[in-house]
Amino acid sequence: MRILILGAGGTGGYFGGRLVESGADVTFLLRPERARRVQENGLVIKSPVGNAQLQVQTVLAGEAARKFDIVLVTCKAYDLDSALQAIEPHVDAGALALPIMNGMAHNDRMRERLGHGRVIGGIVQCSTTVNAFGEIEHLNPMARMVFGAFADQPNHLEIDPVLDDFEAAVGKASFSAKRADPIDQNLWDKWVMLATLAGMTTLMRASVGEIMATKGGPDLMAEFLEETVAVATEAEYPPSEDYLKNVRSLLFDRNSGFTASMLRDMEAGGPIEGEHIIGDMYHRARDAGLDAHLLRVAYCHVQAYAARRTKQAGLT
Repeated sequence: MRILILGAGGTGGYFGGRLVESGADVTFLLRPERARRVQENGLVIKSPVGNAQLQVQTVLAGEAARKFDIVLVTCKAYDLDSALQAIEPHVDAGALALPIMNGMAHNDRMRERLGHGRVIGGIVQCSTTVNAFGEIEHLNPMARMVFGAFADQPNHLEIDPVLDDFEAAVGKASFSAKRADPIDQNLWDKWVMLATLAGMTTLMRASVGEIMATKGGPDLMAEFLEETVAVATEAEYPPSEDYLKNVRSLLFDRNSGFTASMLRDMEAGGPIEGEHIIGDMYHRARDAGLDAHLLRVAYCHVQAYAARRTKQAGLT
């Protein structure tokens, strides 16, 4: 199996690097500067479960399409347009696209552009960042991938052999991997958790533990979670009680320093996925006539951040 990974940032670099480490045939589709650094220094991973410095294969966007079986799309939502342009020739040449991104809207956009039969779904659970030296820092031992076909996938006979081979490949890597057909419930489950975490930690500019230490924090966290669960339920993908029990153990832990990556991006003054993670959830709640007052506030907040960032950058 030949695997192409768009990007060598925190997510793509970590999972792709672990696949390389396990002997998989992996190529990274990179921008010129990132490709130069990776070729000079190797792909460097610093992790509590083991460090690595790997020599990897790279290809640049715009180069002639090669034959790959699957393309992992690991960009942020605000880079999706350029990502689609970069991977489209490889999908046209026969690869399946596997976005391991947060939220749901990107799946619809990718399926509309690339074809409903050419895109499968996936999520990861892994906290990573890229430091000033271009090294991937894995922040805790958790690293998990879930992938699979969509419930309405039209061509399982073509997709299944690729998924079988990919399942075998990730099974050899040093991270947890699970195939889930259909993938839809898993996508909604993660979005419920992430939208709640991102909404609350960015609004409060605080970690889960710091929010729990306030008088009103636990109640607000519970209300926010209720709103996101209501949206998933309206979409006919309600989280199970077992899943919600696990989510609550994360979101109501008084000793936790857990924050959303969106907060870390805000604190660094960078672009955020506010429209994709929080805005899309709010719009679905509003369109369904659901009570979404906290989602509304959180959405206003991320829009205000984006507006100020644009103004300060002189982009208006």
